[in-house]
Amino acid sequence: MQMAKMLAAWVGLVLAHPAWAQQAAPAAEAEQALSRAQFVQQMDAEFARFDRDSSRFLTPEEIVASQRAAAEAEALRQNQAVFAGLDRDRNGSLSAEEFAALANPGAIPVDAAPLLQQFDRDKDGTITLIEYRISTQANFDRIDTDRDGVVTSVEMRAAGIAPQ
Repeated sequence: MQMAKMLAAWVGLVLAHPAWAQQAAPAAEAEQALSRAQFVQQMDAEFARFDRDSSRFLTPEEIVASQRAAAEAEALRQNQAVFAGLDRDRNGSLSAEEFAALANPGAIPVDAAPLLQQFDRDKDGTITLIEYRISTQANFDRIDTDRDGVVTSVEMRAAGIAPQ
């Protein structure tokens, strides 16, 4: 059950990824859908992003490096948002009074162990594309309850990975 929740969260992250949202942004009233082929393409692209040396194996070092890069990008985005919120007079600098409102966010920990535990089926310390696909496609199949090869927003909501 824990594995299913982790995979559902992973698929949710992938589906919420800006590249997917931009690619599949239909009209607001139209239902979003994701075919198995689109899903595989997105998962392969995500794997390639992690696989920095293009070895087709994800090492713990590559996982940590990717998590660190994502954490740094998110921290930068958050810093920019915090600065914009603090700069009440919008002059591009913070006065002592504006700066005093700053809250110091905690560091974001990075660890390869959860992804290795989730995807490294043969426990050799790396994740192959095949191992990655097995886990992610199993989750796709779990969410695709009508087995039509397309995950709809209704199915995503039912799986708990899209807002109700």
